[in-house]
Amino acid sequence: MPRWGHMVCSVPMLAPLFDRMTTRDISRRFKASEALQFFEQQVIPLTSKRALSFAAEAIYGHKAYDRYDRWKYLDPDFVKKWAAYREPPIPRHILILRKICLYPWIFDTISYIRRVGRFVGRGWAALTRILPWI
Repeated sequence: MPRWGHMVCSVPMLAPLFDRMTTRDISRRFKASEALQFFEQQVIPLTSKRALSFAAEAIYGHKAYDRYDRWKYLDPDFVKKWAAYREPPIPRHILILRKICLYPWIFDTISYIRRVGRFVGRGWAALTRILPWI
């Protein structure tokens, strides 16, 4: 869980903020100025100082930011309202690749295949510029 992830239960507006800050879809990710603006306009006005100092980390434990379901304990109406900000689950193929890549020789092999693929792709692009009839 991220350093402040435990506060989502007491400050629900942090869930859409955290998801937009850590989304895998770069085009949807908050820029720093957007995150600050969202925090100042949505989180601070709707949150008491007491709630911002709440610490329930011991209840929820530690999980990686992309594995922690920060929406799990929130009000269903709130979740529905802010669903556009919610990060979708990690695709199964990504989870499988992450697990497989824990083995160093597999990680090295996949890295090599990707390097070769990029090299071939660049070569093909250069060849089609030189020989446009291909």
